Amino acid sequence: MSAPGSRRLEYERVADELRSMIVTGELRPGDRLPPEGELTERMAVSRSTLREALRVLSTQKLLTSSRGVGGGTFVAEPSTDDVADYLQTSIGMLSRNRLSVGQLLQVRTMIEVPGAGLAARHRSEADLDRLAATVVVAGDAAGGKEVDWSANSRFHVLLLRATENPLLEVVARPIFTVMRDRFLRDRAGAEFWRRVAVEHAEILGHVRDRNAAAASRAMRNHLTALRDTYTRIDVSDLGGTADGTGGDR
Repeated sequence: MSAPGSRRLEYERVADELRSMIVTGELRPGDRLPPEGELTERMAVSRSTLREALRVLSTQKLLTSSRGVGGGTFVAEPSTDDVADYLQTSIGMLSRNRLSVGQLLQVRTMIEVPGAGLAARHRSEADLDRLAATVVVAGDAAGGKEVDWSANSRFHVLLLRATENPLLEVVARPIFTVMRDRFLRDRAGAEFWRRVAVEHAEILGHVRDRNAAAASRAMRNHLTALRDTYTRIDVSDLGGTADGTGGDR
């Protein structure tokens, strides 16, 4: 019988091997995994080790199981929501101690500045209507309330959705959620939200005009302007010092 440490490494190895088969397409969405006995023999592991590996992959939403006639363990259909949720958990854990406001905004800039340009090229009339609705909500809302944060985040999500590249939204949406949860909403102030509404309206105007360069430039200016306020309301920075220790680095 394997020692606890070696057993743990074994199930990780099995999980990695199965994960690789899924990623490379050897196992495709909807495929049924071979019977348990066949897998244990093929991978030279015990049933308990295999089951632990399958549990890990199920937790990561890579596998799904069903019972009854035709049941078994199957490769899950890919879902952008599942990927975003997994990234959100990982980014959230990193954000607590190792990611500064500046670093989070740096990644957003890398994604959203060119994303705004792509949205200007690919947006539909329906995209414009949805984006305009978030700007109105943000402009009318009282500063610092949940609706402001929701409208702010929704504007950025919808803008990336308008690029017609789903991967951009999958990567960026978890960062929006982590930043929302990390900051104290009631410290932003009404003036901040009025400014956000104005800047969103400017970005939207360029997207409506299909002016990709201007949309990207306006997004860069918007994210740069956010930095000071986000640093001030960063929950993790409340105990920091004047030189930024414990906060933005």
